Amino acid sequence: MFTYVKLKNFMSFKDVTFNLKNGSKGVKNFVSIYGENGSGKSNFVSSMNLLRRSIDSFELLANVSELRKMIPEDELPDVLEKIMGDMDVLRLAKSCRMVECEEETSIEYGFQTNGHEGYYIINFSEKFCYEKLYYFTGKQRGTLFEIKFDDGRISTTFSNKLFANKKVEDEIQDEISKYWGKHTFLSILNKQRAEKNELYIEENYLLYVFDILDMLRALTIYHKKSSRATSGIMAEKKLNLLKSLDIGKVQTVHESLLDCSERILKNFFTQAYADIKDVYYEKTYKGEYVSYRLYVKKMIGGKIRAIDFENESAGTQRILEIIHSLLGAFCGVTVVYDEIDDGIHDLLLKSILESMVDDITGQLIITTHNTYLLETIDIKSVYLIRVDHQGNKEVKCLDQYPRIQGTNNPRIMYLKGLFGGVPIVDSLDYDEILNELRDNAEGGE
Repeated sequence: MFTYVKLKNFMSFKDVTFNLKNGSKGVKNFVSIYGENGSGKSNFVSSMNLLRRSIDSFELLANVSELRKMIPEDELPDVLEKIMGDMDVLRLAKSCRMVECEEETSIEYGFQTNGHEGYYIINFSEKFCYEKLYYFTGKQRGTLFEIKFDDGRISTTFSNKLFANKKVEDEIQDEISKYWGKHTFLSILNKQRAEKNELYIEENYLLYVFDILDMLRALTIYHKKSSRATSGIMAEKKLNLLKSLDIGKVQTVHESLLDCSERILKNFFTQAYADIKDVYYEKTYKGEYVSYRLYVKKMIGGKIRAIDFENESAGTQRILEIIHSLLGAFCGVTVVYDEIDDGIHDLLLKSILESMVDDITGQLIITTHNTYLLETIDIKSVYLIRVDHQGNKEVKCLDQYPRIQGTNNPRIMYLKGLFGGVPIVDSLDYDEILNELRDNAEGGE
């Protein structure tokens, strides 16, 4: 889970910090980020998306190689152009640079895993030019690795615990000289583990660094600027193994997970919808697999009727997608969801999150415009991005505002602009606009 994120020269952020610590209690399990349109909510999600994709950069390139074999040659250039924005990590990093900025872009991710804390830094401009992983476990603390360009050469510093012997370190140094800059060192470590057997990794590397790597790989992103969710193998293992909640198949040994999902969906939909009386899976068994399809029993015209969930409205199906996305946060995974309120009624989203927040064992970070949440969620979970007239940005948790007292309604105070983070515009004079358009049209005759 993440304790903070510092962004410098990243997209629209000159220098901001999202402090996600919960005082001495550790990390906040639920975080809701607010701000006016264009304030940078999605840019924060982009910083998490870049981290997640940078770790799998070699795997992404392998996917491109497979695509080259499958796609007809005359179609290949167009197809690759569409997907390379997501798969070329260095291109993705460059797109996250602040416009017209000569300084390096820097991101620092504070994290907590297995009761220990640390931070990870990456700097980049035209390529990755600095990378550091620092950890502290009780009385022991120190740098696991630090890599940078120094006078045109790659300079490396490793903890003496990171590798078992000089031979392994020399092997890694060779990988760094080949790939670092276009790829991060974490991605190189991820590549090493994928290519070598488990025993070799256990005998020759400090396994704690792979615990950190696993935590970062489990990070799941739902990003409005991306055509698909970003989630790795580790995240999929920790989710309920159901690729879809409405239709699919799963091994019978995991049928209990299907039953658990059925209970969650039944509890939510029967409470949130007056006309839905039951939610259930119709199952078909074949060999070691069970196929499933989701149905609802709905009151229509005075009679309860069974309806295939795929015939429900787009809004209701959108709710199912959100619930599926959030399940990872109940399994220790960090889930980041951009504009979670897109396409769903404010009160329904409020109901979904109210019913789930207390059971989060991982971390759920959302961006939203849904102000109804402010009436029910802890103000320590609410963050506002404020923008001044010079475009400088500040991120503050709602509990840092002294005006809030027990009897005050944070939602009303927010909508009045007392905290910032809401658009304040003058009324538009539509008559004046129409007259101007009319004058221009007449002048063009």
